[in-house]
Amino acid sequence: MTLRDAAKYERDRLDSVRNSKGSDRITRPIDLRRRWTYVTNIRLQKGYLVWKQAPPKPIGNHWVFDGEVAREAIVARHHAEQGGRGILDEFILLCDSDDEAIVKYARSWGVLELCTHNLPSCHEFSLGAPLSLPLPTPKLSTGIRQWFHEDPRQCTPTGREALATWRLFSGQARALLNIAADLQKACPGSREDWSKLLKDRFSPAESLGAHRSCLLDAIEAWLKLGRIKPTIDDLTTGLTWTGADLFGEIAVQIALAAKAMDGQVLCVACGKEYQPKRLVIRRGFNYCPKIKCQREAAAARAKRYRDRKKSPEGERGSGLPYRCIYGGTTNDPLFSR
Repeated sequence: MTLRDAAKYERDRLDSVRNSKGSDRITRPIDLRRRWTYVTNIRLQKGYLVWKQAPPKPIGNHWVFDGEVAREAIVARHHAEQGGRGILDEFILLCDSDDEAIVKYARSWGVLELCTHNLPSCHEFSLGAPLSLPLPTPKLSTGIRQWFHEDPRQCTPTGREALATWRLFSGQARALLNIAADLQKACPGSREDWSKLLKDRFSPAESLGAHRSCLLDAIEAWLKLGRIKPTIDDLTTGLTWTGADLFGEIAVQIALAAKAMDGQVLCVACGKEYQPKRLVIRRGFNYCPKIKCQREAAAARAKRYRDRKKSPEGERGSGLPYRCIYGGTTNDPLFSR
């Protein structure tokens, strides 16, 4: 089998986990609320992906982050999505890609924000599954801690991420999708894929039920690493999903692909899950197709239109509280709450 034949085989193998409404992509539309990111200066340094946290600026009695840094991250992601790229489709290719491909991916979609445990900084310590994890990295003085909120439940990112760790998680993501695709065809996952996921002494029994159960445990461990959970959105008071900036979103994408769901969004009006037929609005203003919810959506749009007409152009958005960990004000509604 040639390299070209092998690549075609791997692509065909994942056909059953592709999004049926997503232009032959695996990536699904989801309404996952991600924190504003202020990561800058992403670069390579001797086998590591190195980045810095943009420091906040003093404004009066407050410290605020530069909204332009967050805006650039949002625009980069938007351009990638509009160009037909998928956050999961590209991530599963990184295990076989060169260093520059990982840098390009991080500049488009974000970094893993790894801590000294070599895990996403918001990880849970009790995973409940024998998942194979990278070894911890030695502690480094990066100067990042002073700009991060001191949350006792969360580690602090180091700003220095081993490319080997990126490739390990990328290989695991592809293995999870391969196993899910095999199980959807009533075939057990391959030993090669399981060896990328589980510790050496663990392997599922030779039955479809055992493979399905083990796959669910592994996906749940990924969701715990990303600390994915539903939360109340402070902009709409509706439910939405929240988690790690990058790892959590990838974990949700894998879970949806494994369950053959084309997407998952929480309706602002009724709070129930539904599968969207188009790109979702990432700020929580999503309504399911039910007639009652669509009427509420129309009423909300009309109210926002009336409010805009009443508000003078010069006073629109004046003095809005800044959505960051220190406080402050901004005239830009995109970065206010």
